[in-house]
Amino acid sequence: MFGSMLIVIIKGAIDLGGPSVVWETAVNGSRIEFFNADLDPRVRHTIWSLVIGGYFTWITVYGTNQAQVQRYMTVPTVEQAKKAIWINAFGLFGILTICCYGGLVIFAKYHSCDPLATNRIKTSDQLFPLFVMDTLGEIPGLPGLFVAGIFSAALSTVSSGLNSLAAICLEDFVKGIFYDKLSDEKATSISKFLAVGFGVISFLLVFVAEQLGGVLQAALSIFGMIGGPILGVFTLGLFFPWGNSKGAFVGTLTSFVFMFWLGFGTNIEIAKGNLVIPKLPVSVDGCPQANLTIQSFPKQGESGGVLEFYRVSYMWYSMIGCTVTILVGLFVSFLTKFQDPRELDPNLISPPIDRLVRFLFPEFRHKILWDLGRKMRDAKETINRSSHEALRKQSDGVLNKAFDYDHTETKC
Repeated sequence: MFGSMLIVIIKGAIDLGGPSVVWETAVNGSRIEFFNADLDPRVRHTIWSLVIGGYFTWITVYGTNQAQVQRYMTVPTVEQAKKAIWINAFGLFGILTICCYGGLVIFAKYHSCDPLATNRIKTSDQLFPLFVMDTLGEIPGLPGLFVAGIFSAALSTVSSGLNSLAAICLEDFVKGIFYDKLSDEKATSISKFLAVGFGVISFLLVFVAEQLGGVLQAALSIFGMIGGPILGVFTLGLFFPWGNSKGAFVGTLTSFVFMFWLGFGTNIEIAKGNLVIPKLPVSVDGCPQANLTIQSFPKQGESGGVLEFYRVSYMWYSMIGCTVTILVGLFVSFLTKFQDPRELDPNLISPPIDRLVRFLFPEFRHKILWDLGRKMRDAKETINRSSHEALRKQSDGVLNKAFDYDHTETKC
């Protein structure tokens, strides 16, 4: 994949006159924006949405995603898993950098004759394939090599995801509910059928995903709608010792419903034309066809009411889903007899959070019962004292009997 992308982008940049031309064209076209510090969450991309919202998104992907966790479990030690994450981070940074620069090259290529406005393509997702054909189409075999590189990367990701889904379903539902004991042969067969079934469902969901806008927005929106609540329930369990099972269940379910309402509601309003995603200006002045005009679209569509909430950037979805899960989970937990932190195993709460609370709130922490495992420690000490006392009495009894025996022997 790296090789395919690099070949296309380098060839395209050389054809345009080099990286300096690409950069200058992007700057003149207002495609370079580093520091938009607007605090309005309805603005699509700002430094806050990318840093804070992106943090929650990637924590969801790398911290709670079954496909990632399953990869971590394939290495024998935690240290190797950490090294794998760092290696992946550098690779991810590289591929994202290549993709961003590729976008600049594509804009420089079509900045004066937008293919979407001239109906050469139907959606923005077709821009890159069009660019590949325009750049490498005269070289036999290279477009096919590019397609092979992209598909190889996509298939490796999809296959691991399907295997993860099949493994979860087999362990948690098939074995956990229906069959306690399965032979390895039956488990393997069921896992294969499950993988095929999830593959068919994934294929059908393609027709749903195409209604969610561009590929990038669709992917990050789905990550937020599904991953946000999952991250929230993990965060609730790791950082908040008062949460109980009822709170976790209700909080997660509420967050799922809320996020699906937000995500699908936004796309329904976009389809109706009530909500318009603002786009940067394009040009057709350099097109060879004559009398071409760009169709004008409303900048925002309708306004007011729930539409203002639907305008929240998709970059915030993961954070919103996580927050809803935590707040609702804690609320329900306190309504349904919250977990006493003093009865909780300290190993179940994040050690850095425990140390931070003890350091920042040395007095106040007792009012919120933040003394993790105290009752467990007291119970263990009581048991230990009782055992020690019983052993002491038993040893004293043995010694007394021995003394009496010796004393009797002496008399004799």
